[in-house]
Amino acid sequence: MITSFIDRLRGKPALKADNALNYTYLHLHQAQRNRDFLEVKIEGDEVLYQSIILESDPNERTLLIDELFPTGFVGLPGQKVHLAIRQKGGRKIKFESTILEQHRYDDAPIYVLAMPQDIEAGQRRSAYRLPIANSSSIDSHFVGPEGNAYHGLLRNVSSTGIAMDVLLDEMDNSGGPDNFQYNDILDELVFDFAGVNIQCEASVRSVEVDPNDQKHILIGAEFVDLPPVEQRVLERSIMRIQRDRIKLSGAFEADMALA
Repeated sequence: MITSFIDRLRGKPALKADNALNYTYLHLHQAQRNRDFLEVKIEGDEVLYQSIILESDPNERTLLIDELFPTGFVGLPGQKVHLAIRQKGGRKIKFESTILEQHRYDDAPIYVLAMPQDIEAGQRRSAYRLPIANSSSIDSHFVGPEGNAYHGLLRNVSSTGIAMDVLLDEMDNSGGPDNFQYNDILDELVFDFAGVNIQCEASVRSVEVDPNDQKHILIGAEFVDLPPVEQRVLERSIMRIQRDRIKLSGAFEADMALA
């Protein structure tokens, strides 16, 4: 996105590449190319920020990341950061780094980080998450950490958690996306799925914000107090629907092959 931005800022010659960083660099470069969201936690700060990788340079052993969202926080050189990249299939890449430099670009802070020596590739989620089409319109309701009532549409569901599309501009006094932080509790979460009525609390695990519409957010949350019986019923319903989808997909492919 910003070609050789770090070199232009410093004007330093590139160092010889370290082949030991290839594995790390390839994973980070793929996340940069896919524009995967980068979850950022500053040591000593409980807020979970989001950013994206703008540039990765194995020769300089650096990453350039965009400003942190929610905005307002300005990191300082020397601060340690914990980062994670969520990938398809529920995998997560985790690593630690340090802020080396802070610059301004288009009047917003951007950060040069030290490229980690290694990364930790997390395992898939313990529970399969079933995607839910936009046309299904499965409603959910919950009370946010500040006490306001919210309405959302389910985007995926598992026996351990959900993702909800929440439109803040539909709510009175709904505030902004920074109302929701990692580990916040969503009270009185209610939704119906495949004949199962779910009522429980949930803990926020991720908040994704559309940079072009800050009133539109995707909240990922983990169930806190879902009774084991309801959890098993929900899991069976999800697996049944997934099997039905696979059968329909197989039948469709067979029809296309015969056409």
